[in-house]
Amino acid sequence: MHGYQESDFAGVTFSVAFTGELDSQLAAHLDKGPLQEDLTFAYWKPSRGAKRYTAILTQLILPEEGDRVLQGNVAFSADYLGRVQRKCPAGYGIALLHSHPVPRWQDMSDDDEFAEGVRLGGSVASSTGHPVLGLTRGTDGSWSARFWLRAGPRKYTRHDCETVRIAAVEALRTTYHPALRPLPAEQPTQVATISVWGAAAQADIARTRVGIVGLGSVGSIVAEALNRLGIENVTYIDHDIVEARNLDRTLNARPEDVDDHLAKVAIAKRAAEVTHTAGVFNAEAVPASILTVEGLGAALDCDVLVSCVDRPWPRAVLNLIAYGHLIPVVDGGILARTDRNGRPLHIDWRIHTVTVGRACLYCLGALLRSDVALERAGKLDDPDYFANLPEADRERYARRNVFPFSLAVAGHQTLQLVGIVTGMPRVGGKGPQHYSVYPGEMRVDDVTVCDAACEIQTITGTGLALDEWLKATESA
Repeated sequence: MHGYQESDFAGVTFSVAFTGELDSQLAAHLDKGPLQEDLTFAYWKPSRGAKRYTAILTQLILPEEGDRVLQGNVAFSADYLGRVQRKCPAGYGIALLHSHPVPRWQDMSDDDEFAEGVRLGGSVASSTGHPVLGLTRGTDGSWSARFWLRAGPRKYTRHDCETVRIAAVEALRTTYHPALRPLPAEQPTQVATISVWGAAAQADIARTRVGIVGLGSVGSIVAEALNRLGIENVTYIDHDIVEARNLDRTLNARPEDVDDHLAKVAIAKRAAEVTHTAGVFNAEAVPASILTVEGLGAALDCDVLVSCVDRPWPRAVLNLIAYGHLIPVVDGGILARTDRNGRPLHIDWRIHTVTVGRACLYCLGALLRSDVALERAGKLDDPDYFANLPEADRERYARRNVFPFSLAVAGHQTLQLVGIVTGMPRVGGKGPQHYSVYPGEMRVDDVTVCDAACEIQTITGTGLALDEWLKATESA
């Protein structure tokens, strides 16, 4: 999905993502009231999934005096465009953003199509190597977006985006294309659910494309919860097959699945086809690790990810996705310590959502950089190395768990997913949650930000090329 030819994007859907901070800057510049439109250019980086191409807006190039003509409608000058093109960094695309004095997803006027498809099409695509991107802001803060792809000599065709996503501290705010991601019909199977948070919130939940990474003890329960919630599009990512030792903790797994060497993602998809409540439903089973190009590509196609993996390295990759690609990640973990006789000493679990403006997994203390380094070096799978670790470290890596613990974590992760999609803190909670089984206490932290020196903040919204990194890792 490189270049700007229409043939380069066969079978691909489109999206745009940017931060809540950038959205606030755009609102301050573009909102001129009901009688005056305005515009600005911006730079963007591509985020390439397996089936979705996303433009991540990174920087505004606001107009200067004389750069545009404001006469109700708005037009940009050739000098403004020239300056934007000359200063465009290598690897970036150029977007034209303007406002309309009406709400909701916007269609385009003839003047809009001429400005984007004719004035910008060939000039910008050939100078940047990326398609032209156009966005329109409505008076209610809704966005619409489209790419212009080269269909022939001096001919650029419009391809509408399914979504425009704004990753903010309080919520993932999404505008949906009314035809490509239509408003779902209320289902009689969801009456009780809708009675709790309303039809509008349920529509946002249903249309969110959710990926579950890890379909074991926690992930299999999250998958079932999403079926009942009415999620229309879900992706399962896990390379494991079910084993006999998984049957006491993996929902919907059967003894015959062990004999058939069935993949955990296949079990989740089989169950979803029976228990989903969505009117239109699609489940994609990806039997691959998030540490592969295939698994990563599937993850980058999602709007929100639920992390149900228990190893440091995959969680580190998900941490990078949350910030580099503006895809919120709902993460959870269980720690169970026992004595030498196997009796419980201490059991707790924690659930948190990592996204732009919130502390990452490292700064939350939910992931240690040293653990990631050990796994990448293969030490956590070395029996001799593992045996010589301090007892506290061995317990952290032991991954002890039972089904009731998984139920609790999966329940809270599902609620935090609803919270980040709808912006309802009274559903998802206000911040990271820690539960200690004994004496039975839940501690809820305020939403915090990363440490000033945290490297994760430097990659926010950069569309970090994780696929190239994984390829290099696999060949090393």
